[in-house]
Amino acid sequence: MLKNAQSDSDAALAKQARLYLEQIIAIDSASDERSESTPSTEGQTELANFLGSVFSDLGATITRTESGCIIASLPGQGEGTGAAPIALMIHLDTAEGTHAIDRLEARVNWDGTPLSWPKNEHLEVSLDLYPSLSGFVGHTILHGRGDAPIGLDDKLGLAHMMSLAWLLAHEEGADYPPLLLVGRPDEEIGRDEDIEDLARELARRGVTRGYTIDGIAPFEVNLENFNASGASLHFPSIAVSDESTDQEELLFLHIRGVNTHGATAHAEGHCAAPRLVGELLDSCNARALFFRTDPERDCDAEVVLMSPDPKGTLAALDKVLATHQRRGARWEAIDEPADCQLDLASDTMLRWVHNFLGSDPGFTLAAEDSSGRQGYSQPFRSSPDAAGQQLDIRVRDFSQDGLRAREQHILERAPEGTKIVAQYSNMGSRLAEAPELQTWATRAAQALGSEALIQPIRGGTGIDPFLDQGIAVGNLGTGYFAPESEKEFTSVEQLVVHARWLRELISQTLAST
Repeated sequence: MLKNAQSDSDAALAKQARLYLEQIIAIDSASDERSESTPSTEGQTELANFLGSVFSDLGATITRTESGCIIASLPGQGEGTGAAPIALMIHLDTAEGTHAIDRLEARVNWDGTPLSWPKNEHLEVSLDLYPSLSGFVGHTILHGRGDAPIGLDDKLGLAHMMSLAWLLAHEEGADYPPLLLVGRPDEEIGRDEDIEDLARELARRGVTRGYTIDGIAPFEVNLENFNASGASLHFPSIAVSDESTDQEELLFLHIRGVNTHGATAHAEGHCAAPRLVGELLDSCNARALFFRTDPERDCDAEVVLMSPDPKGTLAALDKVLATHQRRGARWEAIDEPADCQLDLASDTMLRWVHNFLGSDPGFTLAAEDSSGRQGYSQPFRSSPDAAGQQLDIRVRDFSQDGLRAREQHILERAPEGTKIVAQYSNMGSRLAEAPELQTWATRAAQALGSEALIQPIRGGTGIDPFLDQGIAVGNLGTGYFAPESEKEFTSVEQLVVHARWLRELISQTLAST
């Protein structure tokens, strides 16, 4: 009888959690067209308004900060009355290139064979290609159309938080501490100053512990993240002679790389256009006269090549892309790109990328070659300007010494005038004083018959303003695949178990007091 009751409860939770996820992925809170206002996109305000309505109906008191944060407050109940409050937080915006969709595609009882993507016949996601997906076999898979990310970063975390509130509203005699369920804007663009007032408000309310719900793997717990900086290189303009363009043929191409987040680049076989075209130029006698990465998918690019042997160049391109085609890499001929100014600076830049990634400084360079506690130095975005070609590099390492070594490696090879800007730092040392964040999450997973995955997050979490206010904040996984990629998916089962994990976690905070 108890098993049947649990099954009925899970079925009701699954239905509600899926509804929440579909409702919020239909709201466009992406970062494509930002303004200077806060939040920087209208969709974030729309999403916050929707959340205010949902959480209010579930018994929460709603407040808003000047910077656009929404706080849903639930008073402690039962044994949790008077306990220290716990904050659970998500971010309202999604990454550049995310497209809102009105419904999710579903594959019931997935057997690991290739999923069907309505708008991308070239995309393959299968257990054969991605063995790490074994935990999703047998699940009802929920995914998009295959043409763009759907925003599971961080709308999946939001769906879990909404489902938690729904669970609490439907429990009788529940025990839990005061909860602050928070949505913050503009995490994707790192506007820490916009949440400083949120951090002060949480501290004023007595919060000293909390979690962001923004990880990837099921039952993942992150208490450490990368140190990060960004390098900006400029390659001066080199004129193209008319004689060269008269004697050789121009190829106008769109190169589609393999799109993934840097955190999962190794597992998902990420490969970006700067690396692909650099390899091409090294293998044939073509030259690049124009290169511009896609503003929504920086793994893709518009390229103009000059070649005395067009067929040979395209054959060489097919060879470069061959090992990546199952993951969606391809090329197509296009019309001449808008604002196309031919310049050999793009050729210089791409050959620099090829040589840079082929160097051996004693540490990994490309994100797709990096895993675990390895960092990376990833050329990812490039575009022409009036004076030549710009190239941006993400620089990541878990140690400050490692980050400095990477920066020095770039500066030793880069053109004069290269700039490096600090971005964020590893939170690990500051969270070492709050071991209970790991204990609560680990015990909560064990209570559900699972094991928590304790690992550093291969990215950043934007929690410095909270740490500065004495609020220790860990990060929790949400159970999905391929963040910020057109491949991203979760499952109904992950929706259920992660909502229950959050419910058990807040019980654990009482058990230790």
